Amino acid sequence: MYGISDSFDSVAQRVEKFLTWKDHLPTFSHKGVEIDSENNVLGVLENTETGFTTYNWGANLVGTKGDIYYAKKSSTVPGVATNENFLQGKAELQTGVVGTPQKTDQYSTVLSPVTASRKALEANYPKTNDVAANAAENPTGTIESITYKYYWNTTSFSANNITGGMIHDAPATPLAASALLTHWGFAATFSKTLTDTLTLYVNHKMNGV
Repeated sequence: MYGISDSFDSVAQRVEKFLTWKDHLPTFSHKGVEIDSENNVLGVLENTETGFTTYNWGANLVGTKGDIYYAKKSSTVPGVATNENFLQGKAELQTGVVGTPQKTDQYSTVLSPVTASRKALEANYPKTNDVAANAAENPTGTIESITYKYYWNTTSFSANNITGGMIHDAPATPLAASALLTHWGFAATFSKTLTDTLTLYVNHKMNGV
């Protein structure tokens, strides 16, 4: 015969069940905004009149030239090739169809770039462990990630139906063959008006593969 107490889990069993349940819970960066580890691009759009903020996630692909750049920066190989100065790489958004970014994408590959959105990096970027300073806005900027940050004020530019973007070489006017560090599409389109500010975080995680 079993006593009543035999039908209950032990303390250890209950703790294990709780931890197992907790491990399967989604992680949120903001109320109602679930973090997807595959989405390492975040555009934070804030309307200065209403104070309303939207979080626009996307997944990017580091191109072949970007892979080579990172390999060289991590070794004793000197310098980088022409049109591949990603240390001062500029962001540029697009309104055309993104499709599936390819490793060989270059500037001319990106459809309908918004040239008015061409933007230099914020001071002190790129850097690692950005989450230490921007945990609320950039939860995927971890210690093993390199973060690129860009900021557009209200009057920087306006565009409807922004679909994605890229980081390209630093010259004021990129060439058709200018290499891309990365190219991405946003999960959903959004628009920036002249009453919106936009902060963009692009995180590249070093996976060691």
